[in-house]
Amino acid sequence: MLRESVANSGETIDFAGLTDGSQTEIVGVENAKELLQFATDFLGGDPLAFDEARQAVLDKMGAEAMVDVVGIVSNFQRMVRIADSTGIPSEVPTLVMSQDLCEQLGIDQYFSAANTAKPSFLKRLLVKYLAVPKFRKMIRDAGER
Repeated sequence: MLRESVANSGETIDFAGLTDGSQTEIVGVENAKELLQFATDFLGGDPLAFDEARQAVLDKMGAEAMVDVVGIVSNFQRMVRIADSTGIPSEVPTLVMSQDLCEQLGIDQYFSAANTAKPSFLKRLLVKYLAVPKFRKMIRDAGER
């Protein structure tokens, strides 16, 4: 959905930076330096580093944005843990839409990728030409509100 929303806005983002721990900037993402550091320190286990990252987001983006960032990072962490621990597979439309991005980012190499069976060629073809255009339209419509 992120990629579709970005495409719908006419902007571009270097998605490769999302999985490269050495990145300190992501082209096309405002305040990427602070957001990447926050996400890294959120998962890192060093309370002092996390305090500094939280303060950097607060200083650069403001209190409301900092609360939003905390909520988003926490929610994604929760969703990933639930999906991974229960073995929830990705849905076929999501797989078809994100196949090239997953390959680019190496997501198919993650341990939890084994939970998702690869759809047949026919199923991928049907989803690509029937479901994906409807999903993209839904995202465009939501962005226009």
